[in-house]
Amino acid sequence: MRSFFLTLFSLICFSLTAQVDQYQKDIVDYLNSNGTKEQYSNAYDEMFGILAQQFMSANVPEAKWKELKENKTESLDELVNFLSFAYRKHFTHDEIKQMYAFYKTPEAQQMLKDMNTLSASDSEKIAAFFTSDLGKKIEAKRTDLSADISEISGHWSRELFAAKMSDLVKNGYVPQQ
Repeated sequence: MRSFFLTLFSLICFSLTAQVDQYQKDIVDYLNSNGTKEQYSNAYDEMFGILAQQFMSANVPEAKWKELKENKTESLDELVNFLSFAYRKHFTHDEIKQMYAFYKTPEAQQMLKDMNTLSASDSEKIAAFFTSDLGKKIEAKRTDLSADISEISGHWSRELFAAKMSDLVKNGYVPQQ
């Protein structure tokens, strides 16, 4: 009898873990489809522009800049994983699935690329999503979600900037004063 309960308990624990993992994966998929990763990819690149300006007189070789940029994918994946906790706080797993399904549509992908080139039909489909119950919830959560995202991304960017700057200084490059 004891082994039966232990087995049942283990199965429940593994089942819950699998659900959490799928929830996390679905949020990450959603964030990768809605332009979030691309947005932070651009921010990552812009950070190197700022570093380059600060170390302009240090004559940092191109090979060093290339080395510093090597872990971009890992850094962005880490950020997206952190951001997923903000979405988990505000949206259910089913809502995330619906949001992901919407952002996978050609209309939503075109909206992300260029809102000005949407057809009237595409605009109607997008408007229908944002006037749905989920769209209204997204709008209602915007301020709180933005605050959470801002805190997470701010922490990520400060740590990233400090790590890259520290690497340059440790290698003997001195920033402009």
